[in-house]
Amino acid sequence: MVISIDTSAEPGIEVDRLPTPKSSNATPKKNSNNNASTSSQTKPARPKQPNPSPANNNNPSTSTTTPPPPPHQSFTKKHEDFKNQLVHDVFGRDNKGRVPMEKVAMLIWQFRDDPAVVQFMAQFVAKFSGSRQVFDGIEFYLPQIAHMIIHLEADWDEAILERFALVIAQQSQHFALQLTWILQGAIEDYQPETSEGRPNPKYNQLFYHRCITLLSNIERCVVYGSPRSIELHRMYEKGEITRTEYEQMKLEDRLNNARQITTHGANFRKMVQRVKKLPTLKPPGKNTTAAAADAESSTTTVVQTSTDKATGKQISKYGGYLLYKRRFRTACYKRKTWKSRYFEIEERMLYCYNHRPSIGGRLVRAMPLEGAVVQEVKGKYPHMFEAQNHHFEFVMRAKNSNEMQLWMKLLRGESEANALIPHIISDDEVDCEEKKEDKNNGSPTNKTGSSTATMNKLTPSQQARYDFFKNERDFVASVCDVAEVLRFHEPKERKVLAPGLVSAVEVPPCAYVPLCKSTDVWSRVDSVMADDTRVFNTNERCPMIYFFVAKRGENMGTTLGMPKNPNLDVAEYLHGQFQVPDTEPVGRLTAIGEEGQEQEEEKDEEKEESKEEEKDNGEDDDEDNDTLGLDDPTDSGRGSIWSEDSKNLKSSFLTSSRKGNDQLRKFMEENVVKLPSKLAKQINLFESRRKMGTSTYLDRNAGGTPLNTTPIIDTTIFENPILEKDSDADDSSVGDSISLDGQSVVSIGGGSIILGDQVVAFQKADGVDKASLDRAKDVVCGGESWTEKSARMLRLAKERANKDDEGIYEIVTFMAKSNDDLRQEVFVMQMIHYFESVFAKSHLPIWLKTYRILSTSNSTGLIEVLTDATSIDGLKKADKYPENGGMRAYFEQVYGPPTSKSFLAAQRNFVRSLAGYSIVAYLLGLKDRHNGNIMIDTRGHIIHIDFGFAFGMAPGHEWSFERAPFKLTKDYIDVMGGTKSECFKEFQRLFVDGFKAARGNSLTALGLVEIMMYKSNYPCFTGTRYGGGVSLKRFEKRLMLDVPDNKVDKKARQLITKSIDNYGTKLYDIFQHHSNGLAI
Repeated sequence: MVISIDTSAEPGIEVDRLPTPKSSNATPKKNSNNNASTSSQTKPARPKQPNPSPANNNNPSTSTTTPPPPPHQSFTKKHEDFKNQLVHDVFGRDNKGRVPMEKVAMLIWQFRDDPAVVQFMAQFVAKFSGSRQVFDGIEFYLPQIAHMIIHLEADWDEAILERFALVIAQQSQHFALQLTWILQGAIEDYQPETSEGRPNPKYNQLFYHRCITLLSNIERCVVYGSPRSIELHRMYEKGEITRTEYEQMKLEDRLNNARQITTHGANFRKMVQRVKKLPTLKPPGKNTTAAAADAESSTTTVVQTSTDKATGKQISKYGGYLLYKRRFRTACYKRKTWKSRYFEIEERMLYCYNHRPSIGGRLVRAMPLEGAVVQEVKGKYPHMFEAQNHHFEFVMRAKNSNEMQLWMKLLRGESEANALIPHIISDDEVDCEEKKEDKNNGSPTNKTGSSTATMNKLTPSQQARYDFFKNERDFVASVCDVAEVLRFHEPKERKVLAPGLVSAVEVPPCAYVPLCKSTDVWSRVDSVMADDTRVFNTNERCPMIYFFVAKRGENMGTTLGMPKNPNLDVAEYLHGQFQVPDTEPVGRLTAIGEEGQEQEEEKDEEKEESKEEEKDNGEDDDEDNDTLGLDDPTDSGRGSIWSEDSKNLKSSFLTSSRKGNDQLRKFMEENVVKLPSKLAKQINLFESRRKMGTSTYLDRNAGGTPLNTTPIIDTTIFENPILEKDSDADDSSVGDSISLDGQSVVSIGGGSIILGDQVVAFQKADGVDKASLDRAKDVVCGGESWTEKSARMLRLAKERANKDDEGIYEIVTFMAKSNDDLRQEVFVMQMIHYFESVFAKSHLPIWLKTYRILSTSNSTGLIEVLTDATSIDGLKKADKYPENGGMRAYFEQVYGPPTSKSFLAAQRNFVRSLAGYSIVAYLLGLKDRHNGNIMIDTRGHIIHIDFGFAFGMAPGHEWSFERAPFKLTKDYIDVMGGTKSECFKEFQRLFVDGFKAARGNSLTALGLVEIMMYKSNYPCFTGTRYGGGVSLKRFEKRLMLDVPDNKVDKKARQLITKSIDNYGTKLYDIFQHHSNGLAI
């Protein structure tokens, strides 16, 4: 139900939405107009009238019905109550020291029209980003944060969220890479032309420029690193500063770095205004005299000059007319002709306009220049040259040789690594400046006296970070390129060509598979197992499965003193590997604390005040003792970038009489910031309600607190190894832990590793014995389990490797796809992960498999491989699958009699996974659920994959066969023993309880969907069928928020009844069998 109509919203921006309990009885009238600017005028259905009450108690003979409040007032009040609850949950005293990132993201979304609140929230989260728990939350909700950065059109400085992203990117290069790939997809969405040279119907100049600017700033931020991180770390180790001062100064260093990066170059606000004004200009006609004269008289020249704040250098932007030819023809019968186009070089981008922008020219094409190859083209046309990179190619002609050489120098300068430094002119421009200065018997210098040539070079650590950042993106792009190349070959040729193409993939010195979090275990890609590559043949794509040998527990090239650790996480490893001190000072950025002694004096005064408060009130604060404890964390190791989340630590200098929780008070005191008035007002409102014993309808909701914090569960870690010599034993028995240099070794993906000469397997124990798993692998895995396959490949890799190599070898595998937009699947998997966390928090034994999906552009991506599993289609086509009896016969054949321990364990796994996927398939509207998109593993779990049709979007749309709430076939029921069995009753109980838990935590789920559908390009949120908020309304309806709590149980069971052996489900399986040959 739509409940908040924000009359202050800008035209064209969708109104806020909030589901309400049944007691409100407020439902909106259906509006066919999708224009959000008119939606605020839509009148909702009249709420139920309250019972008549006397208008005047002194005169009971006259009574009248109390008129209800105006609908917009009721909606506004509920919206404000929702905001109040969010503020209380993040900053209130009942928070108990948590930073709930799901509510932080929703707060930013709800207050997106208030820059003071957004800036305060960004700084607040950055303050506590040193906690692994908080950082995991930031990465989990990165799709929503990035979506807001790209698409919000609020009237405030867009650099607020951009700077927040840059601060976090300095803490983890993995985060920077993840955000870079999101921006890459958005750039391809909104660029003027597609990579094929055709006009892009989705082109949006504002979003395009915004993404380009942020992408360049992230690269710069990674190259800079934290300028004073090494110095601060050494000061802390020597005892010159406390841990609190170290954490605070490190954060200030990152904030200062982000601030300087975003202020270099073109001001973002000016750019936005320029973009908004461009459409109002009237471009000249195609053959106007003015345009032709401008092109004829123009030469390559300086378009704009500005002064770099950090160096005092004069920065020039170049532009001029060139002849340009499209790479592809718009139609086969048309000749490609040379056209006069105006080109500009700015921010490592080459922009192509139909005319000069100052006379109304419009942008028609653009190309990123990073790593571009610029060369002269010899042919029948004189002065011709080209610039090309991974996705783009520009062919241009200059008027004469000198002009061609100048353009080539400028383009090459922008394509090199030193162009990352904001507004530092390239080597070619330096040469020109030096020649000018030589005539005056001088040398170009900046304000600090350093030579320009020296200032323009990258330091060794900066060069190392740049190389890593670029090489990792190139590595991921290259593995996807192989899938793209094979797509254009005949299916019978693909498997033959694949090993050779895979062998040619260059593995950089420090590459890794980025299907992970910053806090996951680091593993460096060492080599590729090309012969084991698998290729899947489809009509439109050629997905591939790669197998790489990876190593961890290696020595790092660092001076931070970090010990060899096989379980070091990604962020820590990259920090230790690339945060090396330079022999020469950086000198480009203003270091913190150099503005005089005023800041130091203010800090001393703040310390004295805090000490006085500690003396007076240190013993009175008995509440909120379960905090993050960032004021005095224990160091997790030398050089660690994380602050341990210490428990039961009091902020003794904080008084219980102050408003808000410990994190809020600590943040405000240490950063000397003021709480925005809107947040302060709502915190005070909740404090007064607490004292008076009153609450809002959100507090009294009978279905449980709708804004409960849901901790996102971590990836399963296998800590108990099984040695190869014990591999014949029952898998329920595990060996002692193994170690490397005193550090225990764990595994995330299971499988095998090699430590020295010993093969070690990591497996979970769930009651299924080894004999049953061996029988299952013959059907599911073709006779070789993942543990055995990884061990076989590791032995071969070990034979090829240097015998003196130290560390741990393991196999990492993933699927690379091209010609497929995976961003919708990323979001659906995020929602599944959220519901998995909801079930875990509710202590429900519901099983879901959340695997990693990474979209690297709008047409490529990586997917984690599900090991020891196959599709139900593949299962039923296997040679050893029973001819009669279906899946029930398969379970009895593999796991033993129905009363055996292994059968009951596998049946339990089946029921728990079936309940989980039934709930999410219904709530998220997952369609296209044929037997090729549902998998089963060797332990009996079912796993749903391929979420191209979600939130009600289905093949055939209105004519879809899939009308059942979820897929519950006769095969599934037979495995459970029929609808009268105790196993089926357990399935019903898990489904109902899981549905109630999801319903009780629905507001966060709805908030995530609402953010992502705003100006979305996802198919499930666009078009006449699913756009305009239709998908969100249907999601709300499936959550049954308007159903009283005492009727939810019955409604949920009706969903099961409707799904049992549904006729539409059977028809769809029959259709897929006849059209694609899938087993029924």
